[in-house]
Amino acid sequence: MSQVTTRTLTEDQLKFWRENSYVHIPGLFRDRANEMSNWIDEISNWGANMDKWMCYYEMANPNQLSRVENFIPYHDGMKEIFTGEAIISLISELMEEQAVLYKERINFKSPGGGPHAAHQDGVAYEQGANASFDPNIKPYLSILVSIDEATEENGCLQVVPDWRLDNLEILPMEAPYPDRPIYMKIKQSIEDDLPWKKLPTQPGDALIFTERLPHRSEPNHSDKTRRIIYGVYNPLSDGDKREKYYADKRKNPNDARYMVGNPHAPSN
Repeated sequence: MSQVTTRTLTEDQLKFWRENSYVHIPGLFRDRANEMSNWIDEISNWGANMDKWMCYYEMANPNQLSRVENFIPYHDGMKEIFTGEAIISLISELMEEQAVLYKERINFKSPGGGPHAAHQDGVAYEQGANASFDPNIKPYLSILVSIDEATEENGCLQVVPDWRLDNLEILPMEAPYPDRPIYMKIKQSIEDDLPWKKLPTQPGDALIFTERLPHRSEPNHSDKTRRIIYGVYNPLSDGDKREKYYADKRKNPNDARYMVGNPHAPSN
């Protein structure tokens, strides 16, 4: 089994990161994409077990799997990658301090699968009650690992470019569905005025971005499933928050923190 060589980001990559709050690392896990694809097949066949891994289904199609969370404790291969040196060193370099895994998820976007509405992750994490992000709080970082080709047709990630690391703006939110008042997204009039950039990825590509970056993805209009694995990391200096996060989520899976932009929200 091939190993990923630990990388140090170039000055150009770091400059791009500071100016845009994201960075694309093509082929970081190219040699392991097929392996991870097989692992996802295994995990998707585990069946729902909210006491361990957590499964969620499409809001518009309750029989269609949308997301699996908290699979790391039950899968050694995924644990090796998402808590391993290759990713931790990259995240820590961008975070400018030691990082630790906060949570992870597999996003399944089957043919016809719904969009991830426009949002900023930080609203759902630690700072949702604030009018702007606190400059004294180190933002959480996410890594996206593309398992299938993510295209404009099947709903690749979209971001707002030129969103500098020091941009602390929290964009106004709204609840677009009267029958789902806790489901939130960026206000449509604001979203429509943003200069969205589509970021297609190949199997094994990685994208890293901050919790402050506005992002979204559109529905899958293709005839193939688009699968992506996410790891989210917080500064270790804030403590290891993982167990508390999942314990809280099990107690109230429909808390507003978990309803931001999700195509499966709210849960049954």
